[in-house]
Amino acid sequence: MSSQLSTVRPSSLDEVEQVVSQWIGKLPKPAPTLIRFSRSSGTPKRLCLSARFQEHVKFWLAQDTLSCEFRSRKLSLELDEFDVRTQMDGKIVIFEFKVKRGSKLRTLTKALDSVASTEHPVFFSRALNALSDIAKELPNLWMEEVTAAPTDYQVLVNALSASPVVEELGSADPLAKAKLRGIETRKRIRQQMGGTHTADEVADILDITRQAVDKRRSQNQLIGLTQGRRGYAYPAFQFEQGKTIAGLADVLQALHAHDPWMQLTFFANGNSRLDGKTPLETLRLGKLDSVILAAKNYGEQGAA
Repeated sequence: MSSQLSTVRPSSLDEVEQVVSQWIGKLPKPAPTLIRFSRSSGTPKRLCLSARFQEHVKFWLAQDTLSCEFRSRKLSLELDEFDVRTQMDGKIVIFEFKVKRGSKLRTLTKALDSVASTEHPVFFSRALNALSDIAKELPNLWMEEVTAAPTDYQVLVNALSASPVVEELGSADPLAKAKLRGIETRKRIRQQMGGTHTADEVADILDITRQAVDKRRSQNQLIGLTQGRRGYAYPAFQFEQGKTIAGLADVLQALHAHDPWMQLTFFANGNSRLDGKTPLETLRLGKLDSVILAAKNYGEQGAA
């Protein structure tokens, strides 16, 4: 079997943890499980990875590159932005990551270089001005909490949700708070329903082509949340054991008049017509007819 090598250059401690965790999650079974991440409450700017020596599992550091190998699967982390220390504790090897001084500035420089040739200079100029004002308003401790979010989008939402900024937004746009709450609600629902998959991941799960995934979405047989130029994100609850959950297409047909976010919300929330249970819980109990009836009445005044 040929080796499968992935090379990544992370720019933050969160990205280091995310990349390694995703690599571990995609390993064939039986995958190694005795790999742990931790952060000391007194040193939030440091990340520790501990791994017990196991058969077929290798971790080694050479210069600024950490290599991880499990059978034919290899991950290479280029860590020139970090100081990395290693130590042994019995049969456990520990890697401690710390961002190098000045690396944050280099990261900012790279980001600015990437937008220097943008086709939308006014947008970026105004957005950067707003971010500069936000940064002046937030205390340092609060800023650390904001930037600890797992995605760039969540960093922005967290910053905008900070109370000094929200009050200013509210005076200019009475709906600003509601819009931010809507973003937070959508994030919460996505997490509640198990996150999302890309179209390629769905194709692998169902063992069909990417085109077949798109066709099912366009025919209202799958919920696909639009991601702009990044295509669609497919809520993970729709898939179990290599196929879609029983009755999904029938319920979506009853929800055809609603947009994908409303469809997702229907499955996630408790419904008075289902004795307070969520449609997803009820569907898993085999009560398809009850869920379809609730779906047909979804959105009616007084209906949950």
